[in-house]
Amino acid sequence: MPLTELVPLLKELSYSDKLLLLHFLVAELLKESGLTPLNVQDKDVASQGLYDSFEAAAVLAKALAEEKVATHGR
Repeated sequence: MPLTELVPLLKELSYSDKLLLLHFLVAELLKESGLTPLNVQDKDVASQGLYDSFEAAAVLAKALAEEKVATHGR
């Protein structure tokens, strides 16, 4: 499914579901980059505290910034 189809669906998610999605995406990025996420398994995502994910958020922010530069040149 293309991102353009996902965006409207993602906007409908609740705040907490958006945070859980962010947490899941960070874990996926870490796996793809060869890093080991802390205690993340598909069944555990909803039960983990999001308040401990500052480091993961920094990794995601960096990846997003790099993708933006690669895509848009800024």
